Amino acid sequence: MKKAYADTREGQIHYRIEGKGKPILLLHMAEASSDEYTRVLPFLSKKYCAIAIDFLGNGESDKPPYPYQMIDHAQTVVNFMDCLGIKKATVVGHHIGAKIAAELAITSPKRMNKLVLSSLGYWGKTGNNPPDFTGSVEIQPDGSHLMEWWRRASTWGDPPEIVEERFIEYVKAGPRGVEMHRAGRGYDPGPRLPLINCPTLVLSATHDPFYSAAEEVKRLVPKSKLTIIENGPPWIDRIMPEQFANAILDFLKASGE
Repeated sequence: MKKAYADTREGQIHYRIEGKGKPILLLHMAEASSDEYTRVLPFLSKKYCAIAIDFLGNGESDKPPYPYQMIDHAQTVVNFMDCLGIKKATVVGHHIGAKIAAELAITSPKRMNKLVLSSLGYWGKTGNNPPDFTGSVEIQPDGSHLMEWWRRASTWGDPPEIVEERFIEYVKAGPRGVEMHRAGRGYDPGPRLPLINCPTLVLSATHDPFYSAAEEVKRLVPKSKLTIIENGPPWIDRIMPEQFANAILDFLKASGE
């Protein structure tokens, strides 16, 4: 696995890359990074060129020039593809990364091969209220802001090593990290999903908060199939990477890849 930077007109985008073959782009959740997929890349890279990026404002990438919306992040992916000479790719997105992947499929359909929407950040008609991580976290002289980032990272009761990984990503994103959560929370993918026109896997896990809307997402997205991973947690790509990767590989194989 290698790390590198792409020089886009918006700033440098950090990414991790492994393998050869057709490209698969992996898009992380809010206030995260390409580190989210470090355990997944070795499985996908056995057959594909797997690439995970840090969105602007996250991980080791530059900060965006202004608070980005989902459409801005989607355009960033296109610009990144242009830098690497990628004309078309399969795109995998998790949580807010799935919202961006969906928007990319709608606004730049010619750049899409296949699409994987993993635990798309969508509540549908369930009436559930997602945890609100949009409140600002300002740097405090006594370091108390670090406890708030740890609290957010530990929301789902994950193992300490996973919480620590998420905490570090919150620290790297810094006070502006909430911009991505705000953009995601203000974006309703429901009306947009029927506009997707490429083979799509709707992937979900039974212990993920968005699992309740998985069937509805499947109904809204044309040409889609649904795969459920039993007992899968919210950070399934970190905790169950082989099952996560195999679901993607099985979908691509069934789609003729």
